[in-house]
This record gives sequence, structure tokens and C-alpha cells, in this order.
Amino acid sequence: MESLSYQRFPKVKIRELKDDYAKFELRDTDASMANALRRVMIAEVPTIAIDLVEIDVNYSVLNDEFIVHHLGLIPLISDRAMTMRFSRDCDACDGDGQC
Repeated sequence: MESLSYQRFPKVKIRELKDDYAKFELRDTDASMANALRRVMIAEVPTIAIDLVEIDVNYSVLNDEFIVHHLGLIPLISDRAMTMRFSRDCDACDGDGQC
């Protein structure tokens, strides 16, 4: 079986480009390079999520970790996401809404 060997210099053709949307074609590369590009793009999109939850009393049949996990999965939308600091960049997040 002959294996394909690609250079690590993919060809990218931009199909459509808008302020918040890009459509492109990636050629002459392997799946690992495409996956690395995909991961970088996902990591650079500013997102917000519920990160810290304190549960005082839980009378439900669901355990605390299950509830916290599901709160973190709620998709949140904010126009301020671009101006917020990442929690990894904050020395001490004091709950002021900036991290």
C-alpha cells in the first residue's frame, strides 16, 4: 500500500470572507495539519461560559457535579466577549465581570 506524503505547506483558497464568517478550501495537506488549523481557530474564538458555581443546598435528585456540568454547557452570547480578559490571564478574578 502506497502512503501519501504531503508537504506541511497547505494551499488555502478563500471562498467567502465577512467580518464574522469565513469560508475557505484547504488543499494539499494531511488530516493532522487540517485538525491543527481547526483547533487553533476554535481556541481563538472568544467565548464565555459559566466557570464557577457554588451550590449551598441541593434538594434535587441530581448531584452537584451534574448540575454544574450542565450549567457550563449553556451557550452564552455577549457583545462584550471581545473586551473581556481570559480567566487564565487574570491573577485573581474578583468577580468584577472583567474575567
